[in-house]
Amino acid sequence: MARIPKCSPIRLRSRDGRRGQLCGGIALIVEGATERVFYSELIRSRALVHGATVERASDGDGTNFSVTRQDGSSELVKINNVGTVTQMTNSAEWFLRACVARHRSIPWHVFLGYDTDDYLARITKFHQGDWKRLRDDITPEAASVTDLAASADIEDIMLCDYDGVLAFLGLREDTQLPKGRKGKVRMKQLHRMVAINRPYHEGERARPLVQALDMGKIVKSAPIPLGTLEATLFG
Repeated sequence: MARIPKCSPIRLRSRDGRRGQLCGGIALIVEGATERVFYSELIRSRALVHGATVERASDGDGTNFSVTRQDGSSELVKINNVGTVTQMTNSAEWFLRACVARHRSIPWHVFLGYDTDDYLARITKFHQGDWKRLRDDITPEAASVTDLAASADIEDIMLCDYDGVLAFLGLREDTQLPKGRKGKVRMKQLHRMVAINRPYHEGERARPLVQALDMGKIVKSAPIPLGTLEATLFG
């Protein structure tokens, strides 16, 4: 693991004029665009609970924003979605270039968000061991590496607030959770209950649904350690 330094002398200024001292970085490496949207909204939602501010930042290397706590200290958050197995190597290079090399004075805590069963699917983007190899590649330069991994896809995580999903879709509170091996299948079936031709949108178009969810409930009940991400960001 990399040595953990003290807060960087780099100063960040928020829109309300407060100055924040950059004390660390969070690098989220996730499977796809829906995961990127989910984690962006999770951080924004939990920031409100902790009295922190979130501001978008762009340096050409993925989805970036700063989180400033009430004490003025800040964390830089960068999110990169892998997309396909061929991009695994690029994700390791992205972490080393866009995170470590660009901000060497702060510790980087890495979170890997993926479905442990993905390689078992008939048509899959990943193979067994791919995420372990990525973890091995980035661990020497990271202050910590946490797997946000379970036998669950991101829709399974979203369905941890089942009441919120039903309310967003306008379905009755007593609607039974459809059968299916994965959350994405269940989510598609729920959308079809509203209208037979209503699609479930992934990626950026899933944002309205994600924004309607109770993230506090999801953090408490999800089968992945979202609480570790929250604690790293907000203490």
